[in-house]
Amino acid sequence: MAYAAGPRRADVRRGVPMNISEEEFAPPPSGDPLDPLVGRNCALDLFDRALAGVRDGQPAMIEFVGDPGTGKTRLLREVAARARRAGVPVLVAAGRDGQQVGQAIAALTDEPSSAVRAGGPLLLLLDDLHAASPDTAALLRRLAQAPPPGLLWVSAYRPRQMPSRVTTALAAGIHLSRRAVTLTPLDPASVATLLGLAEGRAAQRVHVLSGGVPRYVLAYRPGALDGPVAALRGLPAELPVDVTGAVQLDLDALTDEQRQMLEAVSVRPDGFEPALAAALADRGPEVTSDLLDALVAADLLRTDPTEASTLRFRHEVDRTVVYRSLSPGRRRRLHATAARVLRELGHPVSRYAEHLSASGQCAEPATADALIEAAESGLVPRLDAIRWLTNVQRLLPAAEVTEPRRTRLEFAMADALVGAGQLRQARTLLQELTRRPLATCDQRLRAVAARARVERLLGRPFDAYALLLPHRDGRVEPHGQFLLTVEAAIAGALCGAPDTAEHARSLSVLAERTGSAVCATTAAVVQSFVAAYTDCGIRVQETLDRASSEVDAFADTDLARHPDLLALLGWAEYFHERERSALHHFDRALDICCRAGLVALTPWLLLGRCAVTARLGSLDRARVEGEDAEEVAVAMGIDPMVALARAYRAIAVAWRSGPAAARHLADTAVLDASTRRENWYDGASQRVSVRLRFLAGDRAGSTSTLLRACGGDGLDQVEVTNRACWASALAEMAHKAGRCDEAARWLAVAEGYAERLGLRGQSALTRTARARLTLEVDPRCAAELAAAAADSFASLGWRLEEASARLVRARALCEAREWSAAEVELAETRRIAELVDSPPLRRSVAGEQSRAAGAAGRLPAAAAGGELTLTRREWDIARLVAAGASNAEAADQVYVTVKTVEAHLTRIFRKTGVSSRAGLAALLVSRAVDPRSSTEDRGSATRRARFEG
Repeated sequence: MAYAAGPRRADVRRGVPMNISEEEFAPPPSGDPLDPLVGRNCALDLFDRALAGVRDGQPAMIEFVGDPGTGKTRLLREVAARARRAGVPVLVAAGRDGQQVGQAIAALTDEPSSAVRAGGPLLLLLDDLHAASPDTAALLRRLAQAPPPGLLWVSAYRPRQMPSRVTTALAAGIHLSRRAVTLTPLDPASVATLLGLAEGRAAQRVHVLSGGVPRYVLAYRPGALDGPVAALRGLPAELPVDVTGAVQLDLDALTDEQRQMLEAVSVRPDGFEPALAAALADRGPEVTSDLLDALVAADLLRTDPTEASTLRFRHEVDRTVVYRSLSPGRRRRLHATAARVLRELGHPVSRYAEHLSASGQCAEPATADALIEAAESGLVPRLDAIRWLTNVQRLLPAAEVTEPRRTRLEFAMADALVGAGQLRQARTLLQELTRRPLATCDQRLRAVAARARVERLLGRPFDAYALLLPHRDGRVEPHGQFLLTVEAAIAGALCGAPDTAEHARSLSVLAERTGSAVCATTAAVVQSFVAAYTDCGIRVQETLDRASSEVDAFADTDLARHPDLLALLGWAEYFHERERSALHHFDRALDICCRAGLVALTPWLLLGRCAVTARLGSLDRARVEGEDAEEVAVAMGIDPMVALARAYRAIAVAWRSGPAAARHLADTAVLDASTRRENWYDGASQRVSVRLRFLAGDRAGSTSTLLRACGGDGLDQVEVTNRACWASALAEMAHKAGRCDEAARWLAVAEGYAERLGLRGQSALTRTARARLTLEVDPRCAAELAAAAADSFASLGWRLEEASARLVRARALCEAREWSAAEVELAETRRIAELVDSPPLRRSVAGEQSRAAGAAGRLPAAAAGGELTLTRREWDIARLVAAGASNAEAADQVYVTVKTVEAHLTRIFRKTGVSSRAGLAALLVSRAVDPRSSTEDRGSATRRARFEG
């Protein structure tokens, strides 16, 4: 698929007579959109084959079929440029201009040019055939029935608007070889390329908003280039000129009445019914029906597939172009009419709040109350809510800003600011609210809980917890007490407060007192989250099952009002090794956040996806999610979250490029940690940094540094579900330093945590650690431990940990002199390395293969009998493969195809008598293969002797 920004199509579709000067087809200046297209390779390949085919005299036709904006005209420009480079004459015309088409066809039939008479290839490009008139259709039929030899006729049209007369005319070409190519929307990767971005969250968001249609992708490009946060905001304030020009071409074909109707309904981004359209345009029902039918036929309006009576613009970009062309006065009048009609029809206030705000009625108290109510709705985009409430604050007379309206307005504004990611502005507003005497105790507690949540989202859980403590023991109503306890439990878990478990346990009783189903679900979710950090004394798996099922049953509107539920649940599932369920909830949360403009939780959700995908071995995905999380956190000014994003991304980088490459990234994550109070975010970043430094070879003081990052001997700063992992890491580090007693102690601690938790992944990590520690003493026991760990990791889908365990098992098997079993393990590890595309893991496999070969000291039977002969090419490929190169990498090195490498490997295995890459590595290390004695060298030596003689 392909598209590139280009000039208006009118510039491209000029009629070109056969005697046009060469300058008319000169290459465009540097930077013109005839740069390489994004995809559309199938269409271009078909054109190249067809152009080669018509050189034999057989005429052919290619049809590029696609909706508006899919890049048909851009594709015609590209094929014209290709034909010009091949020396093929080109005729160009547009279906909108019958005179152009007539001149082009006359040049081919009535007065054939020298090129036509000579019978050479000729390219005819006809754009926008859907706009052809009846007279033009007759000319097309005439050409289709008697095409000149060597003609390649390429047409482009919109299928929804293609008249039957033109379809019939093209079908008359029985002597033409016809092929049609449907230009489908771009995929996410192509959208990223078109935007000039790396594939990531911003490109994915634009793909969703644009539907993959290239024209609309380009409309979102200015915002997407500003990063994921800007991409959430939708269309930029100024649309690209070429996008606006392309839409204007469609508008120019409308009558005055049709255009006025389209302008009237452009104030309704969510769609409209015919009755509302009639009121907005001040037309009768019959006239309105006729005008709307004409606009549907022009493919500017489309019926809503979910509601047959509702019409929408073809795309939001088209609506925006029309809407922004309205004068300010007409906009206000249309919005006022829309608000009045929708209110009279009984629609909820959220459906007409934008009309109330844009019509300038915010000075009326009733309108102000309606806008506040709409802003409190869950799925209303937060930036829209901020704009409405700002208008109320600006226009409502001071005499009307009285209690309780003022308090309600400020609470709604604070909530909107938090959702939009403007956390510091929200904190300032909430500080003012908490200082002011509020009407009820419930309002005061609500302000305190909201302010504590803001501090937590800013990465300051200690400050959040300190805000809550003075209010925990007061006599308050159940709902207010529940809100405070929820925040206290979450913040306490993140800052390591000692009474966190008590807060979590009390949530069940408090939720029951409120009598709210949402509170009951919130209690289960928060308890599951806190149980990942500390022992709460609850049945974690049962609680997590209930929380997951109840959250899944909620509608998106409910979750938009309680956005923390999905984020906390996703992280709880990640910590309790339910990665796929965690991904589902992170994805749903991100979708809701995108639709509602909820930016505040976005870095936390992206970090969750980064952690899960890295654990499952999707390294590229983890790296991209980490980059997006960091970018959003930087934009929001959340330093601890920036550090954590870098640390989690460093894990993926380590598996892709090695610990040394990831170390610098991880070190930058902890540069400013010393300036902040201890918290979970910085502790996790510090642990990753120390571990990568150790793996990169910098082991001085690493054990003591890691122990401090873990919170001391009790590992208090580590979430309880990961303490087995980090205790195992401490054991291995102590073992490497030769402190065997300390290593044994930490390993016992790790096994104790793993046994209490009952998590398979943590248990497998401790088995792998014990296998490493006992490898030299009891290799067979180590092999059994590593095998059990690998099986557990495989069942969980932890590919990278499975590969690590298999490497340990392969080494243990080599120590036990079980060479064949070791080869099997290394082959499987190599397969995983290829699957996750981890060069460091491939190098580790190659190193173990070489080590195994050196330890084996044995040769295949073919080598022992002196029958081993390889050609020089086979030797080169064998050496590369044994060193850890994939078939594709070996093919690149020796300049052959992958299939050729595969054929050579088949012969190598047959000649050497080995059946795996590990066996081949062992053979080469044993020096049983000598390229100087290969069969190819015999002929080479003979030729060299002749030359020297």
